[in-house]
Amino acid sequence: MRVALINPKGYLDSNRWMPLGLLRLATVLSSNHDVKLLDEEVFNVEADEIDDTDVVCVSGMSHQQEGMRKWARLAREKEKQLIVGGIHTTLTDESFAGAAIVKGPGDEILPQLLDSLPVEGVFEARWPADLDSIPFPDRKKFGWERYGERFQNRTAIRVLGAVGCPFACKFCYNPSLSGGKLILREPEAIAAEIESSRRDLGFEVVVFAMSVFSVKRSWAERMCGLLKDLGVDWVGTTRVDLVDRELLELFKSSGCIHLGFGVESGSDEILRIMQKGTTKAQARQAFFWAREVGLPTLAMFMTHVPGETLETLRETLEFAKELAPPLGSTFQRFSPLPGSEFYDELDKWGKVIERRGDRGEFGPIGFIPNAFIGIEK
Repeated sequence: MRVALINPKGYLDSNRWMPLGLLRLATVLSSNHDVKLLDEEVFNVEADEIDDTDVVCVSGMSHQQEGMRKWARLAREKEKQLIVGGIHTTLTDESFAGAAIVKGPGDEILPQLLDSLPVEGVFEARWPADLDSIPFPDRKKFGWERYGERFQNRTAIRVLGAVGCPFACKFCYNPSLSGGKLILREPEAIAAEIESSRRDLGFEVVVFAMSVFSVKRSWAERMCGLLKDLGVDWVGTTRVDLVDRELLELFKSSGCIHLGFGVESGSDEILRIMQKGTTKAQARQAFFWAREVGLPTLAMFMTHVPGETLETLRETLEFAKELAPPLGSTFQRFSPLPGSEFYDELDKWGKVIERRGDRGEFGPIGFIPNAFIGIEK
């Protein structure tokens, strides 16, 4: 069967990373089907590229919802079997006429749906208990060289380390998406994937696709030992309350060249409102330890969140200057994400506005905190 997997164009400025979720699905399906991966986030994809397919599978996040609707319409016009999935359909009630809607990961259910055509309706899916039962992504087959994946101008790949998250930050959809559950891949399986991919591709850097690298210390220590044995440079992100000097020294010695910390705010009150579960003192200590061991760090902040005031924003900017991480700081403006706790209580905290096309926005709506109404448009 001929199957198209489509990653639609969204509102965000796209990078050139391969879409790991669709890449996994393409690899799984390619053992029994003729599969093409069409990534409109990175490349120009014409409507006629689905003409020679039997099934069109569209997947995306909420910032890609208009692109999802476009490809769903084209699939219906061309009388193709339509299957729609991804984070947006999992976390919202949006329906697509005549389609099979997958809520949850498609790795196990999508092959079953393709064996049961035609299909229509809503299908609930779950991650397999063993993430390593899923075949390694076939990056070479699905165009790694065409993407030209890079980190700091060095060839790179992204590798899945875990799915889910045990934390309850109110700005994030992960608590709804994963129910607070975390599934970690086995470090040995990740190391095998890295080694196999390096033989095929010859890349230089591994970027871990997981929000909290040190969520489980014993896992992080095992992973670092294997990364050191592989002799590969790596990049990760974590929380300021889940490191100490010894662990950061291990990161450094195992090849970490870039560690991002989700600091989020320089105001303890905003951190409390966010339910981040961390403090400025913990952030200050984490960056001090990292500087002591010579580990390059990045501080990631989120501004204009619910509860933000001119004073808390000033605190955040001053705190970024105080931390002065070697790799600098990034400032992401808060955008309401469907499925997050904040999303359901925005009227309490400020004004929802249309922000279509703005850089850095995750969806078609934006947000102005109460303290900024009248100051910003």
